Amino acid sequence: MSKLGVYDVAVRYGKVPALTDVTLTIEEGERLFISGPNGAGKSSLLKAICGAVATSHGRIEVDGDLLTGRTPEAIARLGLTMVPEGRDIFGTLTVEENLRVGTGIRRDKSAVENDIEEVYENFAILGERRHANAGALSGGQQQMLAIGRGLMTNPKLMLVDEPSLGLAPNIVDQVYETLVNLQKDRGLTLIIVEQSSARAARVGGRMVLLRGGSVVGDGDAKKFAESDVLNEAYFGTDKAEASS
Repeated sequence: MSKLGVYDVAVRYGKVPALTDVTLTIEEGERLFISGPNGAGKSSLLKAICGAVATSHGRIEVDGDLLTGRTPEAIARLGLTMVPEGRDIFGTLTVEENLRVGTGIRRDKSAVENDIEEVYENFAILGERRHANAGALSGGQQQMLAIGRGLMTNPKLMLVDEPSLGLAPNIVDQVYETLVNLQKDRGLTLIIVEQSSARAARVGGRMVLLRGGSVVGDGDAKKFAESDVLNEAYFGTDKAEASS
């Protein structure tokens, strides 16, 4: 996968629009943050890309290969994986059993054991607790497990929904440090929904801002943090008006 394109995509839940004519592209190896206020359509965008929700308009493609209308499993086989909001791990399964869930679509079974060990190298605590039930892990450890399970699909593009949600700042720092290192080591393309635009700016990368289901900004995350664009996206106004 070298280029993902989202073109004029709309998503509706019944009569309620979640996304309206969203267009964006992401190049291979890029790090893209999706930010914006609650209800902006951030999670809906990720779900549309990975096939978890149907689009009512537009198309999504990888190098001209149409994703729109395909099943999530078929899309995953093309190298796209999603780490959902809230982790969504299997609490009654062990850490290692959760990791093996992510290998179901793979044909290179001989490489699976090496990849499991790589996950344990990146997240040492998971290696220490490989035989523990995942439901007994802390929130931060569960987030690490969710990322590790996503890596077990051997993805080219990883979509991560709110990795900092509900975690202590030091754990969030650890999660992001690992994501950045994995991107460098594996050549991953990353799309991350991040509510904290300040954190996105610190990590660095490109940012797309959503408001009301539409793109209202697209540019460098650090530059956005120093401009009025974020206030306009979150409040529909400029700094002067927001402080009055």
